[in-house]
Amino acid sequence: MVIISTLIPITNLLLYEREVLHHKRLFSNKLHDELQPYLWDGQNRLPINYSKEVNATTLNFNFSAENELLKGCVTWENVKNKTNQICLYGYSAK
Repeated sequence: MVIISTLIPITNLLLYEREVLHHKRLFSNKLHDELQPYLWDGQNRLPINYSKEVNATTLNFNFSAENELLKGCVTWENVKNKTNQICLYGYSAK
């Protein structure tokens, strides 16, 4: 009984962490894809904020200029009901 009462919470924790890491990878790739037009075209007025739905999760994108760099961030709420954010930076092609 002690082994079962220990293994079930640990297994649940591992499943949640696995899901959190999967979403971080997926959403950082999505942020990279969303950032590319702003880096290559350079015609969009910054700052820009918008939301998209990916895998039943609402992603909030924010693009702004910081000095010579373009900053892109994505924010979402993970399976643990905590807010996560990933930011990427890039130089504009123009």
